[in-house]
Amino acid sequence: LEERREELLLLSRRLQFMPAHDRLFLLRNVLAVPRLMHLLRSTLCIDSPVLPLFDEVIRSALSDTLNVDLDYERWRQASLPVRWGGLGVRGVVLLAHSAYLASTASTAELTSALLPERLRDAADSGIAPATSAWLRQACHPPQSTPSTSTPTSTAQRSWDDPCCEVQADMLLEAAVDHVDRARLLAARSPCSGDWLEALPLSSVGNKMDNVTVRIAAGLRLGAPIVRPHVCVCGKTVAVDGHHGLSCRFGSGRHSRHNQVNDVLCRAIIKSGTLASREPHSLCTGSGKRPDGVTQVPWSRGRCLAWDATCPDTFAESHVQTSSARAGSAAAAAEASKSQKYADITTGVDFVPVAIETSGTWGEQAIDLVREIGRRIAAVEHEPRSTVFLRQRISVAIQRGNASCIMGTFRGTDSVVSV
Repeated sequence: LEERREELLLLSRRLQFMPAHDRLFLLRNVLAVPRLMHLLRSTLCIDSPVLPLFDEVIRSALSDTLNVDLDYERWRQASLPVRWGGLGVRGVVLLAHSAYLASTASTAELTSALLPERLRDAADSGIAPATSAWLRQACHPPQSTPSTSTPTSTAQRSWDDPCCEVQADMLLEAAVDHVDRARLLAARSPCSGDWLEALPLSSVGNKMDNVTVRIAAGLRLGAPIVRPHVCVCGKTVAVDGHHGLSCRFGSGRHSRHNQVNDVLCRAIIKSGTLASREPHSLCTGSGKRPDGVTQVPWSRGRCLAWDATCPDTFAESHVQTSSARAGSAAAAAEASKSQKYADITTGVDFVPVAIETSGTWGEQAIDLVREIGRRIAAVEHEPRSTVFLRQRISVAIQRGNASCIMGTFRGTDSVVSV
């Protein structure tokens, strides 16, 4: 373990010469816990004093990569899997018990076959202390009766999820206000962390610059991302930068909106259906123009029109409901868009695409992107088409958020590259 820790120290110093998105991807998927996983699964090292030191190295490397101050609470969230609201840069202290117990469960049959008959009933001396430690992690509070029974699955996720759920719930209980609670609920919602899974490839438009990575991570973790200053609109911007996400005087909102629509339009065309942006004469009474429409029928002989919007999770008009249920702002935006385009021409189906600034998706947006991805998969024979499309849209949202926040500074142009 100590050798692996020293190796990670050396690698983390070399990582500083790479772009932030590349560094984050390598730290999550290659250099940190993945290099230690075989040791965690094959050796009972849950009480090793090196494990917390290993976590400190990961924490320091992640803080340097993101250019974000990771205090204890932010590290606790960042070290969770993406599905539980973290960044997916796992800490070994939380993971060690689950890794070892999943390994013992998956090798029990093979071990029994290899041992002589007289030893087959002997208990593995490492299982009892590992199970006891796992139960302490899977209970909240630690002295309570576990809310879940001990898993028998050989899948590591089955052991890991109860511990992560307890950690995520503890963070939620410690939320100090509606904004903090809304942020944590949004981070746990499906699809909100898709940008973290995207490969940092410029050729497919998924590469994010250092500013975008810093702001995206800071918004997810609730870290300070700017110094307090006065926005171009005259209002004060706090350290969290949330004002910029919905400021009507900033140019970033238009950039975010256009990027999402460009990705959607290109995806529909790739699926084999012609589409165009901002069509005329679709709304008979109001003359309003949705963001796009297909030129040929999409389903049941009817064309498809869509209109995208990015409601701000943390806006004063949304934050109270967002702190009670993730996606409430997106649901309200979908209902508002449907009412706005109620007079759309007969023979055209309208679908609102609402994705919050925190990354939470509306239900109709998820359904539409799933259908577009299915059609692309049928054309290109790539079963991950839906996942890739969600990642591109998620990256576009984060780029737009960064443009919005950087646009609050006076006398500066956006420094976020598209």
